[in-house]
Amino acid sequence: MSFRAAPVTRVRRALRIALLGAAEGALVCVVMAAGFVALPLPGDLLRRDEFVSISFTDREGGILRELRSSEDGRATPLPGGRVPPLVRAAFLAAEDRRFDRHPGVDPLALGRAALQNLRAGRVVSGASTLTQQLARRLVPRPRTFVGKMGEALWAIRLHLHLPREAILREYLDRVPLGNSTFGVEAAAQLYFGRTAERLSAGQAALLAGMAKSPARLDPYRHDARSKARMRAVLARMAELGALSEEQAAVAAETPLDLVPASAVFESPHLIAALSGRLPAMGLGRAVRIQTTIDPALQADVEAMVRDEVAALAGHNVGQAAVVVVDNASGEVLAYVGSADFLDEERQGQNDGVRALRQPGSALKPFVYGRALADGKTAASVLSDVEVHLATPSGDYVPKNYDRRTHGPVRLRTALASSYNVPAIRIADELGPDRALATLRAAGFDSLTGDPSHYGVGIVLGNGDVTLRELARAYRGLALGGVLRPLADVRRAWDAEGRALPVERELEERRFLPAPAVELLTDILEDEGARSPGFGLDNALRLPFKVAAKTGTSRAYVDNWTAGYTAERTVAVWVGNFDGKPMRGVSGITGAGPLFRRAMIRAMRGIHPSPLVDRSHFVVETICPLSGKRAGPACEGAIHEVFLPGTEPGETCPMHRLVPDEGRVGRAAGGGEGERMRPALDVGPGFYGWAHAEGIASAPLGPARPAGDGTGPRFLLPADGDEYLLETGIPLESQAIPIRVVAPAGQAELEVRLDDGSVVPLPSSFTARIPAERGRRRLELWARGGDAPLAVSRFVVR
Repeated sequence: MSFRAAPVTRVRRALRIALLGAAEGALVCVVMAAGFVALPLPGDLLRRDEFVSISFTDREGGILRELRSSEDGRATPLPGGRVPPLVRAAFLAAEDRRFDRHPGVDPLALGRAALQNLRAGRVVSGASTLTQQLARRLVPRPRTFVGKMGEALWAIRLHLHLPREAILREYLDRVPLGNSTFGVEAAAQLYFGRTAERLSAGQAALLAGMAKSPARLDPYRHDARSKARMRAVLARMAELGALSEEQAAVAAETPLDLVPASAVFESPHLIAALSGRLPAMGLGRAVRIQTTIDPALQADVEAMVRDEVAALAGHNVGQAAVVVVDNASGEVLAYVGSADFLDEERQGQNDGVRALRQPGSALKPFVYGRALADGKTAASVLSDVEVHLATPSGDYVPKNYDRRTHGPVRLRTALASSYNVPAIRIADELGPDRALATLRAAGFDSLTGDPSHYGVGIVLGNGDVTLRELARAYRGLALGGVLRPLADVRRAWDAEGRALPVERELEERRFLPAPAVELLTDILEDEGARSPGFGLDNALRLPFKVAAKTGTSRAYVDNWTAGYTAERTVAVWVGNFDGKPMRGVSGITGAGPLFRRAMIRAMRGIHPSPLVDRSHFVVETICPLSGKRAGPACEGAIHEVFLPGTEPGETCPMHRLVPDEGRVGRAAGGGEGERMRPALDVGPGFYGWAHAEGIASAPLGPARPAGDGTGPRFLLPADGDEYLLETGIPLESQAIPIRVVAPAGQAELEVRLDDGSVVPLPSSFTARIPAERGRRRLELWARGGDAPLAVSRFVVR
């Protein structure tokens, strides 16, 4: 007996030890579990930046685009954190009917699921509560028995530390509902085009039914299956008392109004630009951003860009970009980065607003503005004769786009007609360092090279800038020489609905004195001063005053036009992203027409305010050739405006009355004396130019006999001249210049062309006509005269 009793005793003892160990282990597990659920929730457990997408709207609240969250999906929190009653009832009926009673896990459902899983040897039933599903989203775990236990502990912990309604709201903001959509609010907008608050019972039931298997119950792909699940949820809602049986039946038959599947993708270049700048703007936590875009204006400008690019296709123009800015607020009202964002062949996803390109003459106004601030006037005479400049890369000979020189040119005409040689002389006089400093002060941050890198060519735009910088700087001119930040964002909110402050891109600063900028603006809006370079009828002649400037980079790769009224600034770029040159296009004909259309549209409904108050200026009568006070020998004297204290005190030195030798007439005092005649002395700096132009500039010596060429005549084109058109240069840049010697005392002249058209000559007696191949004839007439004063015959080949 003793031999048999010993083994039994040992077995019993081992069993007792095992049971005690299991009990102790279970107690330890219970204590550990209790300690775990009692711990406070991690501070970042419920943060939303991991799952909330960012929605961008226009200034009126229309959706522009929704950028997906880190989970590659759409997610929008319920506004104000309020759970709509129908949504609550539908999800509880579909997923967790005992949500209001259980402590995070449902013991009845858990026991049933555990039994089913043990029998199957794998997880075949979850029976997870909404809280458990939320725990799974917050702390992902493997779908194993151990994983499910951990999920249950997290669910209990959530219920211990959060109000029941907060748990429901967190779940409804995160629940996957198909098509890369998370949360009821985002799903309501995607499937039904409305907010969750406005969902019908059937729509709420369909979304709640999808939570079980979003892909299998996708209403776009599995219509019948998703509606069957919807009807089951409606029946359960009626069973739980959330709906009457009649309401459930009506909801089951009511059309769902499912909207077509589509991705909203408006203002793509702006959204791409903003999404990369959000942290720098202090909006790293933003989930909803209201941009400054005017949707109607944006749509119209996009259509204009497409139209103009299509119209210029024959000139090898493939792309264009436009920025429209409200001057008072700095808000960007329209932002078009290319003709078609989805055009891969023409690199449409490149952003012409942010691309670095050479702006050509569009930078001239800022350098001229510095010269005006330093004491130059609109009447200051600049030399437009060939000049050779020493640069680090060798000898530089700047050329005008018409390939001609114009001798003594007043600053007003030189800038408005965009002559290059005078601009180079202005930059050379200022020095590259001061010219570059002015441009940087005006906000051209992209000009990062040293002054020696650009040289005086900086005034012709040999450095790379962006269209956005150009728009911002021209708006600064509209504001009187003050650079202020542009605004792309009006307001922004975080995931909790709190407004976020938007950091400005730069601090306000003055870059030019206000009086100099007002005079500069007077020049840029002067259509008459623009006519020698572009003619009176050009793209910059709008129904209202606009200060504008064009620009064309070397080899005709880029066209620009930028300008402003008191209310709006518009900047336009036309070209190709691959750097291919355009054909037969300049700033006035390429970007100019698009600028015109965009500016007229931007000013719709606005009564333009004056850009310039001319009472701030002093008006003087000057000689159009010398820019000095007009003397008795000056022909075609004109009025010019000056900043007080800068008006000329010297009388014109170029035109003088000299004795007409050999002739006796009535002297100025009334007695017998020498007759006087006008003579021209352009000065030593222009003698070579005058000789090349056929202008007599030797005032002394005997008078020439009648018919010797001193009377009214064409200096350009002279009778018998021949012009050769160059390939690769736009025809408008090769327009035929007209320059005449006017009769003494004659202020109104006109040129009549052989096609019957008439070109009025302003007081400077210069103009341009289109270059057309063939034999041409011009006649010079006095306004109202009965016979031509001079005739010129020339050939264009």
